Amino acid sequence: MPVTRRDLELQTVDDVTIAVREVKPAGPAVTKGTPIVLLHGTRIPGLSEYDLPVPNGSLAQDLALAGHVCFILDARGFGRSQRPAAMDRPPSESAPLSRCMEIVRDVDAAVDALRAATGFDRVALMGWGVGSTVVLMHAAIWPEKVSHLVLYNVLYGGSSEHPRYRNHPLEDPKQPGHFNAAHYGGYSYNDPQMLMDKWDQSIPIADKNAWRDPAVARAFAQALLDGDPTAMTREPPTYRSPNGMLEDSYYMGRGQKLVHASQVYAKVLIIRPGLDYFSRKDDVASLCDDLVHAEEVELWEPENATHYIILDRPERGRTAAIEKIQSFLRR
Repeated sequence: MPVTRRDLELQTVDDVTIAVREVKPAGPAVTKGTPIVLLHGTRIPGLSEYDLPVPNGSLAQDLALAGHVCFILDARGFGRSQRPAAMDRPPSESAPLSRCMEIVRDVDAAVDALRAATGFDRVALMGWGVGSTVVLMHAAIWPEKVSHLVLYNVLYGGSSEHPRYRNHPLEDPKQPGHFNAAHYGGYSYNDPQMLMDKWDQSIPIADKNAWRDPAVARAFAQALLDGDPTAMTREPPTYRSPNGMLEDSYYMGRGQKLVHASQVYAKVLIIRPGLDYFSRKDDVASLCDDLVHAEEVELWEPENATHYIILDRPERGRTAAIEKIQSFLRR
């Protein structure tokens, strides 16, 4: 069964143009699965995480083949979506851009469009990293619109002991406990190799290609650059990402909850790979404790799996992760 792809532009309530890619089964008779909005993480546009044009590189395609209509979202300032005017000026001239509570408006525009397109009153949301925080916020504000939440590599704010957020450039050396906004500014220039290095470091064997398909790795790096039309104007090429989610990640890593999970009523699946460097066990435990009104809560922590499990080789956890998500969405 083939799938179809269509690129859309939507307007948010505050008149920002956001880009969405629709990936769905190629036929109305088979689009019976719960529709889902897929949101990226801190530095990465949506297509690089969810729809790479290589085998085993597209979660959206796998979900569409199982009957789910998928909307892949680029939040404001990311990928193909409208960028704040401040991103045309040096980063030092603005505060961190595109905070989580702003991006919630982008998610809601995608949710309403997906509900209208499919006829479903409630849809599913999936977020990667800090994107999980955003979809958690959305589900807390509009519980009547959300049936399922997939929280992948989630930060929540339940622990102040995250090593990434102490003695690190993210912390203001002049004001411990505060984000280093003066250092980071409104947005960052990112070299794709930075994320590739993190991926390499998380793979526990010397032969990285045995764990991660080189074709997927190349497509991932290329999608990062393709998400910024100015990337090739710099040497080496870099892509821009707003720093608002980065600031929010800092405060959550220091133990501050930006949303309280008791406000969530949907079914919830939390995926925290055992080799993940971002999401923490204590943090996830606090999240589970707070999900007191969720219709259902499932925590899946595959031990020998990385932060990039949905892009690793099928036998390294990808197949199991996709089966887990599909099974959850059927409930």
